[in-house]
Amino acid sequence: MSQMVKRKVLSVFIVCCLSLFTAACGSSVSGQTDSHQANTQNTMEKKKPIRPEDFKAATTVEGMLREGPGKYAGNKYDKAKVQAELDKFPKGLSAREVYNRLIYYLAEDYKPILKKVEEFNPAVPTDAKMPASDINKDVKVQNLNVEILLDSSGSMAEKTDGAQRMELAKQAIRDFVSSLPKGARVSLRVYGHKGTNSPKDKALSCKSSELAYPLSEYDAGRFNQALDSFKPGGWTPLAASIQAAQRDLEKEAGKDTQNIVYVVSDGVETCGGDPVKAAQSLYQSDIQAVVNIIGFDVDDAGQQALQKVAEAGGGTYRTVRTKEDLKAELERRYEELRQEWEIYEGKVSWDMLFNGIDKHNEAESIVGIPSGDVKHSLFWDTENKERDYLNDAVSYLYQKGIIDSDTYVEVGNLILDRYQKLDDYRLKEEIRLSNEIEAYKKRMEDRAKRGRQQVEEKMNQN
Repeated sequence: MSQMVKRKVLSVFIVCCLSLFTAACGSSVSGQTDSHQANTQNTMEKKKPIRPEDFKAATTVEGMLREGPGKYAGNKYDKAKVQAELDKFPKGLSAREVYNRLIYYLAEDYKPILKKVEEFNPAVPTDAKMPASDINKDVKVQNLNVEILLDSSGSMAEKTDGAQRMELAKQAIRDFVSSLPKGARVSLRVYGHKGTNSPKDKALSCKSSELAYPLSEYDAGRFNQALDSFKPGGWTPLAASIQAAQRDLEKEAGKDTQNIVYVVSDGVETCGGDPVKAAQSLYQSDIQAVVNIIGFDVDDAGQQALQKVAEAGGGTYRTVRTKEDLKAELERRYEELRQEWEIYEGKVSWDMLFNGIDKHNEAESIVGIPSGDVKHSLFWDTENKERDYLNDAVSYLYQKGIIDSDTYVEVGNLILDRYQKLDDYRLKEEIRLSNEIEAYKKRMEDRAKRGRQQVEEKMNQN
């Protein structure tokens, strides 16, 4: 039996043995798929590597991307050693046999590049902080919790601007909570509502602080029912109520949550508590709730006292004297929110534009063509290095007379076909990553735009 016949028989035997794990050995070796080759005989990283004469190079791009690295790939390339291997090629090899051996020795390792492609994150970075709202479920957004502390002490029965302070406060609160962004949660705590403001009822009144509407999404019917069930009563346990608000919100700590406490009162603490200390404790806790105070027709001494409470709580103090003042003050936060969304929208647009350029450059540095700021591309550089080595090798074989001119041309065509397929893949992935980046940018910009429009629509409705 001739040596060539022996080699063919041995080759078929090896292929059949390797195929037993997945399929019965057929009568034709050429019927194997590239994926099968890549997983069995073409894997050059096995403990017992296949001999170069038995290696079958992939014919699909999927196989090409996974059949390396060759013996002299990457940092192992040594021209002299490669030429020494080429000198061992027997004359009379077919173009395909020559090509198979060249790939065996010189195929680059594309698998690390494939991993980078698969793990590429198209998210364009932005440090813009989203205002409180829940308008897009596919992006994590900030939650807004608003707790209102309503003073129901006896002095709230007095009149301001021709109407009872308590009724004016209730109406302004209704208008305010109905204008909160979609997804915001609200709670109502009323204090000083029990007993009277006489000394005999002080103990009872100073213990009265009731969560009338537990923290939840706004429901007009339930909220108004809770609000209307209270009338002006006794003393003013402000400190105790701020402490109670801290307990109400203690489960709401988190970097994606904004907690705000609004105190609506016409006077200062009258139950011996320390509201400054209570506000400071709430603000500096994990809850980080800001304490804003709206003073209702408060005298100068009361204003100074409430100002200190608000400052300790990281918030602001405003005094109002009319129904319109109170409503305007409660709605001020809503206008601030609209401005926050406007600023956020602008910041997002800016970041998507300029940081988007960096993100595109990141993608191009993996599968693009070097140009401009992108000096190197992993795929492009690897592909071209491999092609240069292969072309150099086939030219060497021809110059040495190991292959003839026809074989030289045919091998050249096989190499050209390889790089047409690899480059088609590279271009497809470059376009895909670019499209994913643009889609992310659009989602971010649309979300910011919708948030601003949503706030403006609610403002127009009120």
